[in-house]
Amino acid sequence: LSCSRSYSNRGRKEVRGRRNSQGLQFHTVAPWKSNVLAQWQKRTHPVCTIHVFRNGDLLSPPFPLPLSKSPPLQWDTLLAMLTEKADLRSGAVNKLCRLDGTQVSGGEELVNGDYYVAVGNEEYKKLPYFELLVPQDSVYKMLWY
Repeated sequence: LSCSRSYSNRGRKEVRGRRNSQGLQFHTVAPWKSNVLAQWQKRTHPVCTIHVFRNGDLLSPPFPLPLSKSPPLQWDTLLAMLTEKADLRSGAVNKLCRLDGTQVSGGEELVNGDYYVAVGNEEYKKLPYFELLVPQDSVYKMLWY
């Protein structure tokens, strides 16, 4: 058994030909074309990213949580996503708080780029999350933008 495929052209543009009424037409298939759809989808569904600390955990840095702005997520769905990603010792994420401890009650209150704390059944623990866990160079980057 022999294979007729040639693997010598891997990673390069592929030239393909098609015969039509004007003769033989050639076109190239560029590897970047598959990215066009992905970029179009990014533009049509803007993403908001929040950064989330785990309540009482001063050893783990905040994790980013990208959220689609349209369609807006239901609050229960957002809490379920947080539960999966945060992996709190206390179990499920029951509420999301701002760094000052005030509770967020809906997705419309979330601000792109802001920091929040995922809280389970326990009380919110007022700790210096941001000061201890966010590298100072990223603070300067935030101030410039």
